Formats: sequence, C-alpha cells, structure tokens
Amino acid sequence: MKIATWNLQRLEKRKNQQIHDKLVDIDADILVLTETSSNIQLDNYTCVSTDLLPNNFEGIKYSDGEIRVCILTKYKTNTQYKTFDSYTAVCTDIETPYGILTVYGSIIGVFANRQPRFNNDLNGQLTDFEKIFPGRQICIAGDFNITFSGRPWPSKKARQTLVEAFTNYGLTNTTANIADTVDHIVLSNDFIANKQIEIKTWNGDKKLSDHVGHVLTLTI
Repeated sequence: MKIATWNLQRLEKRKNQQIHDKLVDIDADILVLTETSSNIQLDNYTCVSTDLLPNNFEGIKYSDGEIRVCILTKYKTNTQYKTFDSYTAVCTDIETPYGILTVYGSIIGVFANRQPRFNNDLNGQLTDFEKIFPGRQICIAGDFNITFSGRPWPSKKARQTLVEAFTNYGLTNTTANIADTVDHIVLSNDFIANKQIEIKTWNGDKKLSDHVGHVLTLTI
C-alpha cells in the first residue's frame, strides 16, 4: 500500500504533463496534493477536495480550478467530515486493505509562517483533530509548513505543538527524520504496527515544483 503527498506550487512552473506523468509513475493508493488544481486528473482515482478557490480570494488571484488540498485514492471513500476551513483542510474515510483509514489532508499556514494566519490554521486543525480523531485509524498528510528535523521552521513552539498532538492521538510522523521538509505523512501507530515502512522522495531538484514529494510504502 502506498501513501504519497506533494505540494504542486499552484502549477506555477507550467509543467502539468510532467507532473501528471510523475503521479502516474508513483502509483500511490492514497495521494494528498496541496496547492493543486482540479485540472490534475488521474484515471481510476476518486477525488475528495477542499472547495474551489474564487478567482480573487484572501488577497490572491487564483486561476480557474485551483484548490488548496485534494485527496485522491484508488480505494472506496465513504464518510466525509466537516473541517474548520473548507478551503484549507479536507477529511474523508477510505476503505483500505488494512481497515478504514480516516485521511486528513491539509495545509497549515496557507501563507507560510505569516501571522496570525499560521496560528489560526494550526489551532483550527487541532480542533478538527479533537472532534474527528478519537477511536479512528488516522492519516494526516500535506504541507504542514513545519519541519521536524534540521532547522526549526517556523518555530520550536509550532514543532512541539504538533509533536504533542501526535503523541496524544497515538500517531507517528513517518517523515519526521527527513531534514528541512515541511511536507509530511503521519499515521496511527495501530495502523502501521507489524508492517514494514519504506519512504522515498522525488523532485529533489525542484524542477516540477518548489517542494519535494514523499511516498510511503507499507508492507506486511
């Protein structure tokens, strides 16, 4: 089973076909894209996304079809959960071979570390966690705008806040040891118990977007 995440930088590098081809090559079962667009379509995937962005929204000019987060999956989806901000976070249950997985895709800090927006996003998502996560197998994936190794970004406090939340809900940040990355895949300890984890990255040269992508493979 493969879970992947990638920030597409609003497709500003105009390499949609290369990005599409890379996503096909990765062949993830669950794929969380951030700063993306409804124009990125993959065959045989179901898409659950945040709301389409208006062309002029929060001081930014968006192109037709832009969305902040989408969850693409080959598996069946069912219950979708309301999030604190329907433009910034999306959450749905997915029927995986290892049981129901509640996938929460998000960007924390849609304007990077700019305040007060960063803290508003972080606190809003923590409220979602409290409402949605108890008693469920969880995957959180996307652009957290927080590093967990290497240089603290945007702050030690932000890092520690999420570390404490992950501990509280019995989660493991599988990408925490990748230095200086802000894109992460976090999974319930119960979900990954007795499984092998392999993580690979792509777009290290950042020719397709300004973020490196990560794909996690789970095997028994």
